[in-house]
Amino acid sequence: MTLLSRPPPRLTLLLWLVGCILAGVILRKIPLGLPFFVTKWGGSALWGGMIWCCVAFCIPAKPRWFIAVTACLCAALTEGLKLLHTPALDHVRMTALGGFLLGHHFAWANIGVYTAAILVFSCLLGRL
Repeated sequence: MTLLSRPPPRLTLLLWLVGCILAGVILRKIPLGLPFFVTKWGGSALWGGMIWCCVAFCIPAKPRWFIAVTACLCAALTEGLKLLHTPALDHVRMTALGGFLLGHHFAWANIGVYTAAILVFSCLLGRL
């Protein structure tokens, strides 16, 4: 497989997407006694993987390199959204689900973790 290959079938992507969501929620919300490093960066990596799965699901006819670049841009935009504060967005962020999905604090390091996870997902899931 190369980065020019197509992503896996949509059902496989959907299963990985659901798996990322469940693993991320469990990792971040259920006290498993794991170190902060694992919960913080593991959740960020799963977010990046989830974004890759979403993009691959939406544009399956594109090569994996295109999906990876698009997913990196989407991940950077979701992180950048944390810098945008409007009354409506801040109101949504005050809810548990809104805060979980939109986040509160911008961090450049998150973009790096998202990118690394997207590259891992692109390479590993491309072998399926």
